[in-house]
Amino acid sequence: MYNIKKAIIPAAGLGTRFLPITKAIPKPMLSVLDKPTIQYITEELTGVGIEEIIIVVSPGSDVIRNHFGKADDLERRLLADGKKELYDIEKETQKFNVKFVVQETANGLAGAILCAEQYVGNEPFALLLGDELLFAEGNEKPCIKRLIEIYQQTGKSVIATMEVFGDDVSKYGNIGIRDEKDGVMTVDRILEKPSINEALSNNAIIGRYVIQSGVMDKLKKLTPRKNELYFTDVLDELAEKGDLLASGFEGKRYDVGDKFGYIKANVEFALRSKEIGEDTKNYIKELSKKL
Repeated sequence: MYNIKKAIIPAAGLGTRFLPITKAIPKPMLSVLDKPTIQYITEELTGVGIEEIIIVVSPGSDVIRNHFGKADDLERRLLADGKKELYDIEKETQKFNVKFVVQETANGLAGAILCAEQYVGNEPFALLLGDELLFAEGNEKPCIKRLIEIYQQTGKSVIATMEVFGDDVSKYGNIGIRDEKDGVMTVDRILEKPSINEALSNNAIIGRYVIQSGVMDKLKKLTPRKNELYFTDVLDELAEKGDLLASGFEGKRYDVGDKFGYIKANVEFALRSKEIGEDTKNYIKELSKKL
């Protein structure tokens, strides 16, 4: 069986769409309800065999490091005040085995992945983009778990995909599908954000991947385009060799790198909250009467 022990989370974007808040706060630290988005993403990796998480940050992103680090003064104060429940919530942020690397140059997703080479080497790895939350509830299988299971069965790289239509086609990487069996698609080609007329299908690449061993060497051979290294160039190479698969997923995806997507995530996570879910629902009902 093929095993995945390491995961990379690129979190070094400038977050310009969220200025001015991202002038001082890294976008991955923007909260959905009461957790930063970066914590939700690390929590997706619980129970899937990942032993080490490498977060790629921009220079000066100490706040992300601090979030996953110790907070001795806070912990002592919470215990002294008898706030054991809050103490346990704070300690949850420290349960992950996290390493940090800095992406000094903004040279694209492939550049961010290469920054993690010192920890990953040429091993296989999971890749979770920081702009997207994948929520699964009840009996739904988490997206990254499904991808890992497919990799374990096949030894091939696997990407998550969803159907998009109209103008949304041009917002994502686009895949051509050779065949499909039991929900697993064999990818034969990839285009980066094509026009509707150029699109190979209605299947878009989203931000969850499991990547086979040896890909770091391929990334180092990439030729920059407009000072950026395109990860899709390597994925396309894998597709040409028949080494790239794709799968849909259960649950719901939130694009928290988009303002409206971020608002939708906050509203829907609030509705699911045991603490404020009912109050949120009643508030929305009253608000809707005024719209």
